[in-house]
Amino acid sequence: MIQKEQVCLLNKMYDVVIVGAGPAGLMAARKLPKTFSFLVIDSKAKIGFPLKCGEGIRDKEFVKLFGGKEHPFVRNVVHEHEIRYKDVRRVFEADYIQLDRPKFEQWLAKDLKDRIRLNTYCKDILVKEDSAEVITNKSIIKAKLVILCCGCNFNIQRKYKLLGKEPVLFVCYGGIYKNHNLDLNKFYGYFYERHFGYLWVFPKDKDTANVGFGTIAKGINVKNMFVELIKKVNPKIKKVSEYAGVVPCSGPIEKTYYDRLLVCGDSAGMVYAGTGEGIYFALESGRLASVVAVEALKKNKFDKKFLRSYEKKWKKSFGKLMKAGVIFYDLQYLAFRMKKIKELYTIPTNREIKALIGYKIPFRAKVLWYAYKIFKKVFSR
Repeated sequence: MIQKEQVCLLNKMYDVVIVGAGPAGLMAARKLPKTFSFLVIDSKAKIGFPLKCGEGIRDKEFVKLFGGKEHPFVRNVVHEHEIRYKDVRRVFEADYIQLDRPKFEQWLAKDLKDRIRLNTYCKDILVKEDSAEVITNKSIIKAKLVILCCGCNFNIQRKYKLLGKEPVLFVCYGGIYKNHNLDLNKFYGYFYERHFGYLWVFPKDKDTANVGFGTIAKGINVKNMFVELIKKVNPKIKKVSEYAGVVPCSGPIEKTYYDRLLVCGDSAGMVYAGTGEGIYFALESGRLASVVAVEALKKNKFDKKFLRSYEKKWKKSFGKLMKAGVIFYDLQYLAFRMKKIKELYTIPTNREIKALIGYKIPFRAKVLWYAYKIFKKVFSR
């Protein structure tokens, strides 16, 4: 028997349905006019949980989106990154905010509670001439436009041939830990060439930190590896909570739009591939998706030719960062393969490293990357 709510959803045509109540989906919903009929769905049972990431976001970009840092969910601001590899200690400037991500997402959602449906899993999306149908575990929801931002499930993108190539996944395990005994002003990255990954410590306060390990290596137990590494870094550190997650780290998917469909955040591969950082790109892509959604609804145009403007907008906003992230990832991968991690983090100048995690790709990095791509192409034949 179909429940009353399910009948309502079947009979109603929403302007927009947003699949995913993470940073991208909540940001898109916040920016849509309240006069529009829209719905946010997510399989999770509670906004902000479970935690799945390192909770870091670029300082400058966060301020640009939200006007300041004076929020209760901003736990810390670091101004330096310290890379550690064997006897190497490399410090460079980089301003990042450490969030309390559950509280942050709850803050994003606070004015949207009547528009959010939790415990609702998107099984499929059917794009039709007059609507898009979101098939869930509870009902079929019709919309003029769908904004897809449900993490690393790429089934819908694969179905509509948006991927181009299968994403490389960065598998993570970590948690919130006490007794980190490190400088509150620094983010720490510990690199291990045997594991094709790194361990991070991002302090929240003098005692507490987000600590995690991520790798692209297959066939290893990431949790066991994390436990082994954290004992080496700080045997006195104590676990408060744990998390696990997956992040795409091979750059954006080939197309982030389709008829009646826009793809944001991790679902679009919008992650700085060199580090796995994605919160800012999720927020900004969600914001831009809402801008295009408003334009589409006003003009009643939902074809991919019109929605292509979304891809133009995000590329203008952070396309260079996406390219820099892919280059940084490839150079790290090359360094891991050739056992040249030490050289990777000692040869570049501070200016080059700062540029690589910013909007300008250093000349030497670009030359080395192109040489690597040519070498890879020649020897893969």
